[in-house]
Amino acid sequence: MILQNDQRISKSPPLFKKYQQGSLASIGADAPNGNGDPSSGDSINNHSPQTDLALQQMSYLVIPIARNIIAAQTVLDDPKLLEATGSATDDRTLQKIRSQLLETIAYQSASLDLINGFVQTQQLGELQHAGEEYLGAIQGGNTSTQMVQATPNPWQDPSNPGLKPNPYAFDVATVPGLALGYNPLSRIMDGMEWLKDETSKREDFAGKTIGAALGECGK
Repeated sequence: MILQNDQRISKSPPLFKKYQQGSLASIGADAPNGNGDPSSGDSINNHSPQTDLALQQMSYLVIPIARNIIAAQTVLDDPKLLEATGSATDDRTLQKIRSQLLETIAYQSASLDLINGFVQTQQLGELQHAGEEYLGAIQGGNTSTQMVQATPNPWQDPSNPGLKPNPYAFDVATVPGLALGYNPLSRIMDGMEWLKDETSKREDFAGKTIGAALGECGK
């Protein structure tokens, strides 16, 4: 599930690039003399058929990523993982693996927040509620302040309040280079790349811990 999310999240930078190309293409078409200001190509407010298509493709990433985050954290929150195994060393290893995977998920969730927040900001009319039922479960019912509040879901089980808060939850507003409120497109793209790199680092740590544990099991 975590690796599947890596594949889906990796599709977002090319889509942001496609949006940027569509934004640049719209400058000349919108300018009266046919020569727009190239610097305005860094704006998220330039629209064209290409930007609309890129946004639509981004929206398709939201729910599958959110479902996998929910599924992965549900497994990691299973009380059985907290039960003693009879070996203090094994217990420490299991908790270390659990913590490292939860931290990885937290950074994937931040990437999801950035993608979904961008889509909702640009398509408030049609997509303002896209993925909110899943994001609410991930974040304990509270979505980011940058996102539109969810419409109540009549099919949601009222006895299921959602996941426990991830102890490593990462606020996307603290991504280096980003500011609360308006951000140029280039900064959002840089933020996505930073989150991908940070997620990869945490996966590497978890992979090494899991590999070492498997090696011990084989002895």
